[in-house]
Amino acid sequence: MRMNRLAVTAVAVVAGLSLSACGGDATDTAAPSSPSATSAGTPTQSPTPEEDESAGTTAPDEGPTDEGSRRQESGGTGKTERCHTDDLTIKASDATVGDDPTKAVAVELRNTSDRSCSIRGFAGVNLLSSERAIPAKRRDQKDDGTTLKPGEPTFFGIFYRGNGSGGSGVRIRGLVVTPPDETKSVTLKWPGEPSLPITEDPETTVEIGPMGSIGQGG
Repeated sequence: MRMNRLAVTAVAVVAGLSLSACGGDATDTAAPSSPSATSAGTPTQSPTPEEDESAGTTAPDEGPTDEGSRRQESGGTGKTERCHTDDLTIKASDATVGDDPTKAVAVELRNTSDRSCSIRGFAGVNLLSSERAIPAKRRDQKDDGTTLKPGEPTFFGIFYRGNGSGGSGVRIRGLVVTPPDETKSVTLKWPGEPSLPITEDPETTVEIGPMGSIGQGG
């Protein structure tokens, strides 16, 4: 009987050791699941105070910059729009001084709009003759431009040689003026001498100056 009790005891000890070994394996296997649970909970953590402060300063910095850009794009630069043909009343008058062999016509461009506008450079000019249109050649003069307030004028000159041949010459019937950078023209009565001398190249007999190149005509 004593031998039987010893055998039972030995079996119980071995069984206990087996159960302990199985319990240790279960503990080791479950351990890695703890970091997974911690990792899954990470997105729900509140941001640190430093993160809150950084996020709070980004939007105010971007807001004024965008608003300023919109103001600039909407025309807040203060640039004056150029004068259009419909903004101007255009007239021409004789401006020849005494017996000067170089004759002159002064062309007035007056701002009759309700806003200021800028104008610079050369107008397009054609003299209408009995045969064809005679384009004017630009003089070698510089123009820095000017701003015309409502009601203000500027002038440019047309310079030409009169017909001293005693013949009929080239009869001038009208004057076509196109303001700088415009495509719409106005046709005026020619106020100068009625004819130009006949030449092989009539374009060389007519020149124009830029805006502001002559004073007020007579």
